[in-house]
Amino acid sequence: MERVYIAVGSNKGDRAGNIIGALKHIEKYVVITKISPFLSNLPQEGADGGFFMNGVIAGKTGLSPEKLFRILQDVEKKSGRVFPHGRGDEREIDLDIIFYGGRIIKTKEIRVPHPRYRGRYFVVRPLYDIAPDLMDPETKQTVSIIYAELQKKCAPVPPLKRGGRGDLEGGETK
Repeated sequence: MERVYIAVGSNKGDRAGNIIGALKHIEKYVVITKISPFLSNLPQEGADGGFFMNGVIAGKTGLSPEKLFRILQDVEKKSGRVFPHGRGDEREIDLDIIFYGGRIIKTKEIRVPHPRYRGRYFVVRPLYDIAPDLMDPETKQTVSIIYAELQKKCAPVPPLKRGGRGDLEGGETK
């Protein structure tokens, strides 16, 4: 089983519902071990639509990176995301493999670690919350160091205010 970290985001429709639905699909293939707190932030990098909810999950899977990628795309499609899609389009759900074990993967379809994660506060902060000592296999830096560097460059994004149900609270899973 390989340890994986997957970024999860939504900025269209019922964001919390989209994320919960996606996690239910993902857990058929990935043993989810941790879920970060989710952030609420304005669209970044020219993305369209309303505010985003973003977080990261940690888990273990026996799937190959290619099979995991295809399953995550299927989850996106089942959630309503249209393929092919334009960069920056609104999305019911967006799922990106940030890390797959300690591997560096560069194929036509997949790049792991995700090539833009280090500059995305909405990915690095949730990743820091659940795996601060995780080592990036490309840079050989821990997530803590990447987070500290990113903090110097951008304004922080506050976590979502938690409601009474606690649907998107982070932490260990059972």
